Amino acid sequence: MNAVTNIFTRIVLPKSLRLSALFTLIICLSAAAQTKQLHKADSLFLAQDWKNAQALYVTLLQDTSRNALAWNRLGFSNYHLGNYDAAMQNYQRSLSLSPSPGLKGVLYPRIAKINVIKNKLSEALTNIDSAINYGYTNYNELDTIKELAPVRSTERFKKLRERAYMVANPCMAQPHAREFDFWIGEWNVYVTGTKTVVGHSLIQMVSGGCSILENWTSASSSGKSLNFIDPATNKWRQTWVGSYPNGIQDFVNGEYKDGAMRFTFVTTDAQGHKLSGRFIFFNVGPNQVRQFNETSADDGKTWTTGYDYTYVRIKT
Repeated sequence: MNAVTNIFTRIVLPKSLRLSALFTLIICLSAAAQTKQLHKADSLFLAQDWKNAQALYVTLLQDTSRNALAWNRLGFSNYHLGNYDAAMQNYQRSLSLSPSPGLKGVLYPRIAKINVIKNKLSEALTNIDSAINYGYTNYNELDTIKELAPVRSTERFKKLRERAYMVANPCMAQPHAREFDFWIGEWNVYVTGTKTVVGHSLIQMVSGGCSILENWTSASSSGKSLNFIDPATNKWRQTWVGSYPNGIQDFVNGEYKDGAMRFTFVTTDAQGHKLSGRFIFFNVGPNQVRQFNETSADDGKTWTTGYDYTYVRIKT
């Protein structure tokens, strides 16, 4: 610092300006040094070196510090060192600094763990409720945090866990996204009205309930389709990829009404002529779905059946 001072005394500026510039430089150098040390503390934290991280955070975080993330990390370090009262104070300090909703979603479950340890079970559940209000979605963590064991069997906790699951998987709560659930399951597939088996299909809910995956196998082919609500139209769409030549097809404008999911599509015949099509899934009952495909070469005046299958659920 003396070297810096000597340099400034040799600069040809009025004394008052030299002092002001020197003071500004000292502040900048001090801030840079603190930032470097804070990065070191963060590295220790991420390495789970709780003891050394805690010691460095304590040195860096004075009462005037407004670094909500660092206060949270100091609290987490204290928690792992068994300093629960200090950890609670650190977490509360972080909350007082108006952190982002995301950080609040981290802080409240950590506060909940301490409240359970202190046998403040109702307060802990309120903390979890607050976390969810700020976008907390880690329902798997709620299932596994050992500190939450005393509250996990309560009805209030179960409802909170369900809320967190729905926040993480919003499609599960949307009636529109649940319209095709009747097709989910494992099925043997027959030519309708016969005992002739044409294939086997496993239909799965995937992507947090936002889509349905079809897995089809038969003696001569295999294929998969992904079924989802197209955001461009807000209608169901099925994209099918089969193992046979020209086995890619889009079925669009899907709507569930009158007990059936009805798609339309466009394809071509063997000669390359354009065909319009209808593709329908009839919800016959809990253990049966009829799949019907037909095409028209004359703009819907007459129709030719492509196939007519009945899915029969394999009961386990």
